[in-house]
Amino acid sequence: MRIESRLTNPQNYDGIRLEDIKYIVIQNIDNKFSPHYHIKDGKAIQIIPDDNMSDSVNGGKLNICGTLHGICTKYNSISIGVCDNLSKEDKKICLNLVMTLKQRYNIKKNNIIRKKDITGALEPTEWHDDKNWIEEVVKQIIEL
Repeated sequence: MRIESRLTNPQNYDGIRLEDIKYIVIQNIDNKFSPHYHIKDGKAIQIIPDDNMSDSVNGGKLNICGTLHGICTKYNSISIGVCDNLSKEDKKICLNLVMTLKQRYNIKKNNIIRKKDITGALEPTEWHDDKNWIEEVVKQIIEL
């Protein structure tokens, strides 16, 4: 898969990762904190190197949906940011990136999650509904 590199200023990274990557987190693109990757306009764009941490998955637990709060953290996750109203092409690119990262880091299928699963925030907007998440993402992920 082709991944465009547009690394942000290293001052925006949150230190070198000291733990293995165990989770892939899909969330909305947020102007405050950058995920490792953005899916936008038919491209997968890397913003932060995989061996650096991003604060994008941190945050307080907002409600009971945040069942992985404190378990999935910036120390053991890599994040993918998506826009609202993803095109079919962007959804396909997102799933291809998920599969690429899953294989690269030997991540379990159940560890591909949404920010909703960490904080309870309704993110990503496209897949905060459990039925859409299962149909459009979970069922499409191939267990290797």
